Amino acid sequence: MKESIADTIGLSYELIAVDNTDGRMGLCEAYNTAAKKASFDVLCFMHDDVQFLTKDWGKRVVAHFSADDALAAIGLAGSRYKSRTLSGWWSGLADCDCCNIRQQKPDGEIEHVYVRPPLLSGDVIPVRVLDGVWICMRKEVWQEFPFAEEQLRRFHFYDVDVSLRISAKRKVAVVYDVDLVHFSYGAFGNDWIREAIRFHRSVNQVKLPGAIGTPHERNPERAVMRAWLLRLRREKISLRNKLAWCKTAGVWQNPGNWPYIFLFLTSISFARFRKKA
Repeated sequence: MKESIADTIGLSYELIAVDNTDGRMGLCEAYNTAAKKASFDVLCFMHDDVQFLTKDWGKRVVAHFSADDALAAIGLAGSRYKSRTLSGWWSGLADCDCCNIRQQKPDGEIEHVYVRPPLLSGDVIPVRVLDGVWICMRKEVWQEFPFAEEQLRRFHFYDVDVSLRISAKRKVAVVYDVDLVHFSYGAFGNDWIREAIRFHRSVNQVKLPGAIGTPHERNPERAVMRAWLLRLRREKISLRNKLAWCKTAGVWQNPGNWPYIFLFLTSISFARFRKKA
């Protein structure tokens, strides 16, 4: 990653790495520790398994903030809608989700995940929530909205939390003029489920649902809930945690959700049966 940054960023920078090989710090604490040492006005928080494809991407980042004094933070993936559902940034709503990331899949194939609301153009699209693979923000924004290291001590929901808090008061956006490859695939297993429940129940203080504009979907909450039931059925999650997610999310209340719940609760059992057969 160091070589990728040096070869592509296109301006003066400082690389602040935090040694967390023993896993003592959560991601929020590590990011805050690094940000306190920063001397430049724009901070970029990124995963350590990315490769940049865009030449002079640093100049583009600075240009975005220079062109819009209201712009507080940017990322490469996010959504204009964050539901009450126990979810990450993705909503599954075609007119809300934004993404421009090349993602390496488990089989090694590189997939270009490009999602743009059909009626929105330009390189900067305002959103309510960001994915954390790459987030840039003004230093003064981080000082006002530091990562929640006391509440989030592990490695999930730091991105949802900080972007929701910022976007409740300031402008947050996804940009489409920076390209990178992300070499790991997101996992939504038992640890993610437990953190999703804790974040939405105890940590988040931003009123949900939150949106920019009105989704075209007649019932966006129902649509997001069902999209996540289908998404999570691909993960290895214990039945106990599945039931806890369903209870906390309130999915049982709508009988129309029951077929989706059935698929979610039985997916791993069926997969194991097929494997044995």
